[in-house]
Amino acid sequence: MKLMRALALLLVLIGTARADVWQRAIDGDESSLEMYESLLARGDEAALAANSKSVSLLQVRKDLDIATESYRAAAKVNPRSGEPHYRLGALIYSFFFECSSFSGQPPPTCQRGARNDDKAQEAVDAWDAFEARAPLDPRVNDMLLQRAILRTKLFTSKPTDKKLLEGALRDYQALLDRADGLLQRTSYLVLGNLAETHMMLGKIEDAIDVYKEAIKFGGGTSTVYGYAVALDRDERGALALTIIRDQGFAAYEKFQQDVSEGEVFYVPQGEEHYYFALVEEAFGNGDSAIDEWKLFIKSGAHPQFQARAKEHVDALLAKKNLRWRPPLPTDPFRGR
Repeated sequence: MKLMRALALLLVLIGTARADVWQRAIDGDESSLEMYESLLARGDEAALAANSKSVSLLQVRKDLDIATESYRAAAKVNPRSGEPHYRLGALIYSFFFECSSFSGQPPPTCQRGARNDDKAQEAVDAWDAFEARAPLDPRVNDMLLQRAILRTKLFTSKPTDKKLLEGALRDYQALLDRADGLLQRTSYLVLGNLAETHMMLGKIEDAIDVYKEAIKFGGGTSTVYGYAVALDRDERGALALTIIRDQGFAAYEKFQQDVSEGEVFYVPQGEEHYYFALVEEAFGNGDSAIDEWKLFIKSGAHPQFQARAKEHVDALLAKKNLRWRPPLPTDPFRGR
């Protein structure tokens, strides 16, 4: 019912009075191309209107709804075309995840660092549909990085989410394979993300090798920290701590700022505490490190690395001649 109302609205917007024009267009008569192009144009107009600095958030959302339904309707009119799917994915990514618009100002729909799984899935699905219909279109290369990041943002610790990481891995690798030596400026970003994806999939040796490449291409503190975390999870903790200390404390302060502002993110929620814990431990802040290790353990992030975190806690507490026991399950009747 919602789709039918949206289609009816679009008919009014493009000045079409015949209620049966959709069926005729879908059936393939001569008006199909005109209808298809009109819908794409209407979607573009609405997207540009949503990008205006002077409109309210409510109006932006209305314009985005019109653009979204226009592109979806165009895809229905011409189901073999990848163009509407590409524009839909780009629209969603630009307004909800890129945090920058054509005019250089963050759109009001963008909430930096916030999860927006529904929109992320819409964008991934749209770009998947685009690639399936136009695999040789050069714009596939342009959206591989963004799509991989969105797949990663959708990841949780559910076993069924493994396919998201595998998809991200394919996107990162495809981007590197297609770069043909032209990706020098951003290779460290792609390689760093690829290494982190390997680590999340439990492929520690692959992660370490790719992190080394990322650092060689200019990867910054977050990349080096990722390398250190991979080494620690590979039972090479002493080397990991040395590498972190070599970055200096100022680098850690900048890293904390980047994480808090959403410039650097980790999935699933709680994974960031492993990084903070290891860095605190490297700088000799035992109490802070213990707190961060406990937060990582409590989060349940990446079950395959929980045992390693507990080893750190035990070792730090042993220096204090203490022993840590995991908290007991909360008694729902306690305090009543």
